[in-house]
Amino acid sequence: MRIKLSELRQLKFIEKVILHCHDQSLYIVSVQMDNEERYVTDERGSFLKSFNKLSLQRRFNGMTVGEMVLRHQSPYDEMIGLPQEKTDNTLEVLIGGEAYAPQPGDADRLN
Repeated sequence: MRIKLSELRQLKFIEKVILHCHDQSLYIVSVQMDNEERYVTDERGSFLKSFNKLSLQRRFNGMTVGEMVLRHQSPYDEMIGLPQEKTDNTLEVLIGGEAYAPQPGDADRLN
């Protein structure tokens, strides 16, 4: 499934934004909503992607995001000749979202 970035901007809350890391430098964006993952596209229907992770994160400025994660699936087993197992070797690292949003009074504690 796909969803346009302009449609996401109209939502009050996005559960999870996922930056999929491909080939160590290409990032493709998906979002999780109602336990369904959808890839994010631009207005022309092209996948939202970049070689710059921060530029993709900035596209969500002003939106309320529960979690933003970087997801990487390792090809290690395949690279060393092991059979592809059905085990999931996905790594997800929290890189933003409401957990990182400034809270009232934070500025006072930092000074």
